Amino acid sequence: MTYAMEIERHRREAKNIGIAIGREEGLAAGRKENSQKIALSMLEDKASIALISKYTGLTEQELHALAKEHHLL
Repeated sequence: MTYAMEIERHRREAKNIGIAIGREEGLAAGRKENSQKIALSMLEDKASIALISKYTGLTEQELHALAKEHHLL
């Protein structure tokens, strides 16, 4: 394998790694956004912070901040 071919192979590998990292970050952001939407619905229905935290995976601090942001507390 020539030096140029080796460089091209490394470039493709780095690009694929970058794409995978970006995809995972996007999925994580989407999951968090979905959890926040569910939490907002539950807050509007007056569910307890502990229960919301249990089912959404958001921390109690995150839930308090979300509730304050949307004037639910």
